Amino acid sequence: MRTYPFGTQKAQAAALALASLVACSNGSPAPTDTAPACDPCTDGGDTGTDINPDGVPYPAPAGGYGRTARTGSTPGSVIQNFKFLGYPNGVETTNLATISLADYYDPCNKTYKLLHLSVAGVWCVPCNEETTAVVTDLQSPTSVLNTDRVVFVQALDDGAVEGTPATQSDLDYWVTSHGSNFTEMLDPGLANLAGFFNSAAIPWNCDIDPRTMEIIDSSVGWSGDVASEIEPGLSGLPAKPSYPLPAGVTCN
Repeated sequence: MRTYPFGTQKAQAAALALASLVACSNGSPAPTDTAPACDPCTDGGDTGTDINPDGVPYPAPAGGYGRTARTGSTPGSVIQNFKFLGYPNGVETTNLATISLADYYDPCNKTYKLLHLSVAGVWCVPCNEETTAVVTDLQSPTSVLNTDRVVFVQALDDGAVEGTPATQSDLDYWVTSHGSNFTEMLDPGLANLAGFFNSAAIPWNCDIDPRTMEIIDSSVGWSGDVASEIEPGLSGLPAKPSYPLPAGVTCN
């Protein structure tokens, strides 16, 4: 059974939250369908893009892909260019679009300073709270996400029932009920992101340096504050990219 880590709160508090679990924090009934997840919800690299919006290939340092976060001056792993199906910028349409992490690869920080990747489940109370807080934050031009140029991207792994892979109808419900104004994707049953964290605990939050796609920080739980959630990633960003920029890329 999954647990609810709330920052540094004790397991007893987490158990209390579990005891008071409701399907969704906004009071609307969550979808109850148990239809199979969309097929496929991840493309396994067959479709989608392996280059960023400027045509720069996704980085592949000699160390290969891994899941290790940065520790002090030791660089973290470059996250694999996972591809998902979802709604870019939270705009719900009939058809799911392919979303690649390469879409956020930004070697010169032209658009983004930090990429924040989150995993949520419809049934998860802290996941609902975090999503609501992010939606509210992004509505203000002076919000911490906007002023610090942080792009927030979220993957839905479970539906309304714990352990049941999310479907498109779950994602539709999630986007509509929260009024999502950021990119929402499907990762049913953690088809992509399994192994990055203990799947018995969500939400998972990961900060990535868009200059090199290096994993800066990774943790489970919701701190209760958007600024506190992204602070470790922002403070952990190296002054210069940890990995060499691709040949031909010159940043002013």
